Amino acid sequence: MRLRDILLRKKSRTVVIVQCRLSSTRLPRKALLPLGGKSLLEWALAAMKKVRADAYYLATDVDSAPELEPIAKSSGYSFYAGSRDDVLDRFLKTIELSKADVVIRATADNPFLFYEAACALLEEYKEREGSSPVDYITWTGLPHGSGVEIFNARSLEAAAPLTDSPYDHEHVGPVLYNHTDRFNCLFLRAPKEFYFPELRTTVDLYADYRRALAVVNCVMEASGKMKEPIKEAFTASQVLAALEKESIKHPLLLVPSVDKGHGTGHLRRCLGIALETGADILIPDGCSLEETGLIVKEFKDKGLKDFQIVKDIDHAESYGLAVTDLFVSDEAFARELAAKCPVAAIDEGAVETSWADYLLDVLPPVQDGRLVNMSAPSFIPLPKNRRLESERNVPLQTAIVVLGGEDPASLSIPASVALASCGLLVCCVASSEEKASQLRESVGARCPGVSISGPIENLKEKLCLYDLVVSHYGFTAFEASAAGCAVILLGTTDLHERLAEKYGFACIPASSISEKSFSSLLADTGRLYPAPVQSAEGDDGKMGELSAFVRELSKGKRISCPICKKNTGQADPVVARIKARTFRRCSSCGMLYMSWTVDEKQTEYNRAYFYEDYEKQYGKTYEEDFASIKAQGVRRMSLIDSIYRRRHSSVTPTVLDVGCALGPFLDAANDSGWQVFGIDVSQDAVSHVTGKLHYPAICASFPDSDISTQFGIDKFDALTMWYVIEHFQDLDSVLKAVSSMVKKGGVFAFSTPSASGVSARYGGSLFFENSPADHYTLWEPSRASSILKKYGFEVKKIVSTGIHPERFPKGRIKYSPSFLAFASRVFKLGDTFEIYCRKE
Repeated sequence: MRLRDILLRKKSRTVVIVQCRLSSTRLPRKALLPLGGKSLLEWALAAMKKVRADAYYLATDVDSAPELEPIAKSSGYSFYAGSRDDVLDRFLKTIELSKADVVIRATADNPFLFYEAACALLEEYKEREGSSPVDYITWTGLPHGSGVEIFNARSLEAAAPLTDSPYDHEHVGPVLYNHTDRFNCLFLRAPKEFYFPELRTTVDLYADYRRALAVVNCVMEASGKMKEPIKEAFTASQVLAALEKESIKHPLLLVPSVDKGHGTGHLRRCLGIALETGADILIPDGCSLEETGLIVKEFKDKGLKDFQIVKDIDHAESYGLAVTDLFVSDEAFARELAAKCPVAAIDEGAVETSWADYLLDVLPPVQDGRLVNMSAPSFIPLPKNRRLESERNVPLQTAIVVLGGEDPASLSIPASVALASCGLLVCCVASSEEKASQLRESVGARCPGVSISGPIENLKEKLCLYDLVVSHYGFTAFEASAAGCAVILLGTTDLHERLAEKYGFACIPASSISEKSFSSLLADTGRLYPAPVQSAEGDDGKMGELSAFVRELSKGKRISCPICKKNTGQADPVVARIKARTFRRCSSCGMLYMSWTVDEKQTEYNRAYFYEDYEKQYGKTYEEDFASIKAQGVRRMSLIDSIYRRRHSSVTPTVLDVGCALGPFLDAANDSGWQVFGIDVSQDAVSHVTGKLHYPAICASFPDSDISTQFGIDKFDALTMWYVIEHFQDLDSVLKAVSSMVKKGGVFAFSTPSASGVSARYGGSLFFENSPADHYTLWEPSRASSILKKYGFEVKKIVSTGIHPERFPKGRIKYSPSFLAFASRVFKLGDTFEIYCRKE
């Protein structure tokens, strides 16, 4: 290095300037929000102190100065207070005050600045000072909120008079990089260890703040220093590891019932899930459930964090999923919540549930045949300790009465006294030790057959110690049945009575509790042993416990109507619910579409798809089946020709086949005298078309590619999609692109599965279960015309295909397969169909 360069490097004065103000509107006073025992501002200041500089300044506005100056000084920073809105002027004054030559700019709403990346950037800047100096430099691709900017102070001073843009004056950097004709500005791709452009670490919204709290918790847990004060800024690797945690990538909100009269089971279940998954839980102020505070404290003692408890749903849009456990949801509240984020409901008792993206029944419901995504009684935590089958034949001598943590109807004591009068030794479980003490004083002396107990830890494993369990409809009822105990339920509500009766439990209404009613049931003990709960159908154990299943649900995705793209969500009626998906009918256009999924598997159209996978399904590879697929193309081309050539001359027409695969339709169209072009997302397919068939084709996704540049053609005489259209999630953009690419009078033709064919009409939920996970729309011949008309197409012909007479239900009258095939074509009952329409 030359002596001049060394002298230049020694003379430059590097100053870190962190900007901050308290007047932010989206998240007011965010710089002072607490985070791991420090403010957000202190996190940013500590991170930038890791970058070697000659001076460190906090630049704020006059109004914020009184609160921020003490923090700056305690963090080892000098201080300047200036304009609130003209941040550029604030920097210029700080530069003048600090005598800076090189400025490293950071903002105080970024608590997880990658100081290692900032140090590397400073080295990049200084390496260029002698030979090719830059005016501005930054990394691209860092998580949003983890980067800094470095610029030459003299360059900023020279650029300032060149702009009066409010944006430039607020954001500082644009003063330089928006004038690259005068200033040398570099945007360098960040080193791979810092390159995560899809991540976000800044704190601009409440969701960002909640994520920051979770990041701090994750890092401290990983370090094993949860109770120690945080002294050092986190490293980039620590932050990145935390951001990979499921609880941060897929934020989850639990919404339990905390209303008096609903028991404590809903709250306990949600707190347990929150504890295991790191989810937030809604505990509003003023809960009518008196035991709420004690139960929450119990779970805090087990590790629940304060930041996991939220008071309202004002920021519910920051969650990937809200899970309600509300007994019977208030519809207005449920729709308000669903308007903010996707909602999954557990054991929902309401009749109207269209607001729910997902319905999970753990406890068997009262309604038969209602639409739920999954019924999974296997998620009931059944006991391991069981009574012997032979113990059923002995007289009942002991009983336990347990009505949950609330006993809203105060039935425990009347039931216990009545049972004791029948000669049983009764243990009555109170909701708390304090309540147990009160009951012992009032009941113990006058009823020696009743003993009062406080809450019993791990109760389900101790139920087998009793001959009879008295409870209400809920987990305890099924746990007791699984433990081999006799069970009597008390009808605490009309709903509980109906549920008890439906699932075979002996039940005494609340108003009928007496020695006589218990004696009547005890005289016929065969009625007291309902069939134990069975595992959920299809549950293979991979989902694990309920908490793990809920965590999987949090990775799900709500999808708007692919045609209308309106976020109607809960407004569109639900048509079907299956284990991993929900389907709705758009109330605007009538399209059937997948509205929610946790099973967004994308098919890989590689070589294996056309060869090994295809052969497994059809007994031959796609290439071996080429001739028969081409034959279908020949038939299709005859229909396209009949529509197109009636109005057009003999000039060679053009056709673009979207999703051309290995090119059988292109070959058929070429034989029919058309000039053919193909597009496919599979490079293997495109290589086959261009290399073996010698037709022009490109590997790209439709409609994102620049087709006119690739092929030199702006509009085509025909555009086709064979079993492709259902794969588009944004179908509106696709159909608009199709409309713009097809000439007036040209043809648009496609094939797709039918949602009104024989399998859909008679297959029930099996039709939706068999629908591939990447089919976002389910077309019906009767509705196609009105949808396509919006894009300027008139349907000229619909051909019902996929004819399967064997799929018709068997009835009293037996029809021949040929008749059923004929009926399928006439009434369009094929499981697939083709549409041929003309651009008007």
